[in-house]
Amino acid sequence: MRKTIAVASLLSMFAATAQAHDFWAGSQTAEPGKPLAVFLGQGHNFPTGDEIKADEIGGRYNTPEVLGAKGKIALKQGVRPWEYSSKETPPPGTYILAVSQNPGFFSRTPDGYVTKNKKEAPDAISCRMSVGFGKEVISVGGVLDSTLAVKPIGQTLEIVPLINPVGLKAGEKLPVRVLFKGKPLPGAEVKAYFAGFSEDGAVAFAGRVNQDGEIAIIPLKKGQWLAKVTQSQPYPDLEVCDSMNYNATLTFSVSD
Repeated sequence: MRKTIAVASLLSMFAATAQAHDFWAGSQTAEPGKPLAVFLGQGHNFPTGDEIKADEIGGRYNTPEVLGAKGKIALKQGVRPWEYSSKETPPPGTYILAVSQNPGFFSRTPDGYVTKNKKEAPDAISCRMSVGFGKEVISVGGVLDSTLAVKPIGQTLEIVPLINPVGLKAGEKLPVRVLFKGKPLPGAEVKAYFAGFSEDGAVAFAGRVNQDGEIAIIPLKKGQWLAKVTQSQPYPDLEVCDSMNYNATLTFSVSD
């Protein structure tokens, strides 16, 4: 049985790190007859995100992928390096926008944070390796292909919607399954918030998945939403780093 948790729309007790530098997939244009416009989102300012430098693309950040029923949609980079558009106008259909980061080290030192591991920063107090994944289901021309929308795409940590989230209305349930390396992740905590909800890290929804890795998110307000989950494991070599932190997001829109 899917676990369902209803949370008041202004819940703020889960304030720890909900908006602490998230990473997500974003779409700007998904209209018939027009190129598909997408972007990499990261930072505290959901849904627009913060600037990503050109030299970070291909380094820290991978080029987005748009997956359709007939394969990938070719993208070209925009003037701003974190923005992309389809080279051709995609036919009506359902697509999955997928984004990912390459692993990166972050160590806390007496002088602040550095992008190094403990061997590279001998004065490090702690170290984490962080990697992120994001996805969004996109509909072009009002086509709602639930088969594609609910199919896992193979991200190491992934939030998989169990229904097509396109067209979701406020108060309706969005059941999801959390997968880690392709298997359900029992007990994982899923958090979600909507654009403009908070500037201090509060979230509008929080709950733990059941033994099947499932939970139903209930967005109670219209707007753009971000659901997130994290998974941490000890780093294989503790002399290099302390933990491996995986982060995954699912972005979706909610109407009245």
